[in-house]
Amino acid sequence: EDPSDAGTANAGEKEKEFVLSFEDITVHVPAQSKCLSCCSSKNSPLRHYGQEYFGMSVEHRDAFYTLDRVSGYVKSGETLLVLGKSGSGKSTLLKSICSRLNQTDELYGSVCLNGLPIGKSNQSWRRMCSYVSADDGTHSPVLTVGETLTFAAQCTSNGHSSDEQIADTVDFFLDALGLSHVRDTVVGDENLRGVSGGQKRRVTVGEMMIDPNSRIFCLDNITDGLASTDSFSLIQQISAACKKYRMAAVITLLQPSDEIVQLFDKLLVLSSEGQTTYFGPVDRCTLQSIFLEEGVDAEKGDSGGIADLVMSQTTSLVEDSVVSRFKTSPTNLHLTKEMNIIKANAVSLNDREAVLKEFLPAEKYSTSRLYQLRIFASRRRKLILRNSMTYARSIIAIVFGVIVGSLFAALQDDTIGALGRSGYIFLSSFLVLMLSSAVTIPDGFRQRITLFKHRDSVFYSGRMAYVVQVMMDLPLSILEATLIASISYWWVGMTPGADHFFFFLGTLIGLECVGQAFARFLCAVSRTQVSANVASSLCILLFATVGGFMPAYSTISWVLRWLSWITPVAYAFEGMMINQFDETSFFGLVIVDKDGTSTVGNVDGRKYLSSQSLPRSQWGTNTEIKIFDCLMLFVFAIVLDMIAMYFQESSRDWYFNKIRRSRATVARSTDEEDKSFDELVESNTEAQVKIGDGSMGPLSLAVSNLSYTVNIGKAKTCWKPRRATCGSLLGPALAKIAGKSLESPEAATEEEEETPVTELKLLSEITARFKCGRMTALMGQSGAGKTTLLDVIAGYKTGGVIAGDIMIDGYPKEDTTWKAMNGYAEQQDILNPYMSVLETITFTADCRLPSHADKKAIINSVIELMDLSEYADMIVGHGKEG
Repeated sequence: EDPSDAGTANAGEKEKEFVLSFEDITVHVPAQSKCLSCCSSKNSPLRHYGQEYFGMSVEHRDAFYTLDRVSGYVKSGETLLVLGKSGSGKSTLLKSICSRLNQTDELYGSVCLNGLPIGKSNQSWRRMCSYVSADDGTHSPVLTVGETLTFAAQCTSNGHSSDEQIADTVDFFLDALGLSHVRDTVVGDENLRGVSGGQKRRVTVGEMMIDPNSRIFCLDNITDGLASTDSFSLIQQISAACKKYRMAAVITLLQPSDEIVQLFDKLLVLSSEGQTTYFGPVDRCTLQSIFLEEGVDAEKGDSGGIADLVMSQTTSLVEDSVVSRFKTSPTNLHLTKEMNIIKANAVSLNDREAVLKEFLPAEKYSTSRLYQLRIFASRRRKLILRNSMTYARSIIAIVFGVIVGSLFAALQDDTIGALGRSGYIFLSSFLVLMLSSAVTIPDGFRQRITLFKHRDSVFYSGRMAYVVQVMMDLPLSILEATLIASISYWWVGMTPGADHFFFFLGTLIGLECVGQAFARFLCAVSRTQVSANVASSLCILLFATVGGFMPAYSTISWVLRWLSWITPVAYAFEGMMINQFDETSFFGLVIVDKDGTSTVGNVDGRKYLSSQSLPRSQWGTNTEIKIFDCLMLFVFAIVLDMIAMYFQESSRDWYFNKIRRSRATVARSTDEEDKSFDELVESNTEAQVKIGDGSMGPLSLAVSNLSYTVNIGKAKTCWKPRRATCGSLLGPALAKIAGKSLESPEAATEEEEETPVTELKLLSEITARFKCGRMTALMGQSGAGKTTLLDVIAGYKTGGVIAGDIMIDGYPKEDTTWKAMNGYAEQQDILNPYMSVLETITFTADCRLPSHADKKAIINSVIELMDLSEYADMIVGHGKEG
């Protein structure tokens, strides 16, 4: 297929030859010193809270280098493979090349295009040099695969491409990546079942490679989770595209096969210390001369694949000898010669800008601000309509309206009724502010990681995205406030009249806007959702305390009285109180003189308001004051949104940087004496674990004619253009149950039709036997049902119909005994991010192992088996929160 027919408008420009070079790339991570002496103790709670929630440096860390003088080049039409052990700096090298390095790290050396250095923060370079991260959790889970790629194509188009051209581009990439059959399947995440892990990996690759302005691709572990045939096909297609359209790709892989390695033009190998151990062509004889010791037979020393050969160094001494051999090899001399030629052929620095303009995009963004507003509004509408919380908010508003209305329904027009209506006004204000902020924070953090990825790739302006979010959230605020006010206002017996009701409604809408703006502000300045929730609860509690209802404004200490002037609840309470009691009267106790003589009669509402000592009661007429109070709510919302927009744009590096930690931030509880892991190993060196000796446990597991079917009833099929209908709303729910989507027949009309579907079979009559002492490899293409089969065998499927037999030693599987002998490592890593590796395994051992078992020996055996000895004291962490 010819991708030029798929909307690649600048194919002619991609024929320009170029060379990307990087010389002496060194990345230095500065030392870190603790900022609080009170956090020096490992068991100090301030240490945990300060580091995890506020990003404080609470422990000392020495400076180190992740890359050390790495040099290389790749020309247009070529692909460069980067190999190295975990922690060797492969991802850091890619980020250094494409200007996406952590800003706390110090970059030395130069990245050049045709010998001309590229600035560290060149936005146009980010568009030309695309970066595909190793993290697939940055997608919006409720969007389908097709919608995800369509949005990326829209953001990277010139703004004048027709819908047909964008659709052709998306179709081309779907076919090239083998994703056509899951086009209408949601991407999903750990909470929503969507496409498989390998398919999600290809979605990430396609999303970043779809930009027609990109000519250089930095791809990090793009075959992770793919089958071997799919990995080979993907690398082959990338290599062919680079040669045909004169692009370049720098790719890191974990353990590629020789067939995949041979597809690359050049190979770069990094040592565990971040040094170059090889750069040159993929030639096995050359690699053997560098990575094999002198006198070692090539057949014996190189019995595996190329990846095994270049990463077989087990000690630092062996790596140092390899580095020395490479520095004196003809391959390194050729590299030095080529780098000198590149610099010699470069134009003068005076002509640097003119030459770079021929390659770099002229504008920062591909599309105009108006076009960004349009496409982002369409995407935001889908996210809102497919979010279950959208409908939960309406239900919650109705429930609270009924509850609050019924609580104050029996009020009379007397003094007790006036006090009750005052309480109703305050309670409505408090609930609306609390609910609006509580439901906005989770959604803000869920979308923040996607926003950062798109903005770092210069898809769109973050300010435009923020404006669209505010505009699209406003209808929900109006709906929620209208439901609460419509149900409870008349039920409580508030002052009748359309003007009074709509002022009450407008004030609630203002509080809704303030609550959402305050939540967006917390999302912009908080590192984690936990810290944002805590801050939100404390602030709203403070707002309620000084809101003016109890205690009254005049009884608040002068030290805290100023808080009433920055509290939205105080303005809302004052305005609604004036709206309710101004120019009204009620039956009650009247004070007739200074001596306290009282009588029963009508109480003027204005006198009642004056008794409440409202803060701004002397500023003007009651009408002017209540209008001012209502307007101040929207002023609060606008100011908070402007501050949040600023912090979201400028300070994201503070709370989103990766924090390099070397120790757990919580105390270990594996031993009363709190031994380190090394001490724990030494104290159990003689302990042995008997595994698989046949003395206990089952001998075989067998499945016979195992089938799994999901009853999905009638599914809605939405034709283009995609609309927010019942089908699109129920799509994620169906995908969560089934894990797959039904392929739609070709549409002859844009109207929605019902396709009668009764069931979807995910597994079909599978028969297999798994014997004790053997390992079985479960293989198949992405989406074939491998994970579904494991879920069914492990008993993790709660919906659908399972047919067939699961036998243990010839007897039917029973849940009570199966749970004691089954260990299931799921595809999604769901772990407590604040516990260390040792603490996580120890907790599992305490929960699952019998009391008489030698738990320490088993824990040590598992840690050594998983090669986690060096990481035992490190916390698990959470990538989305840094």
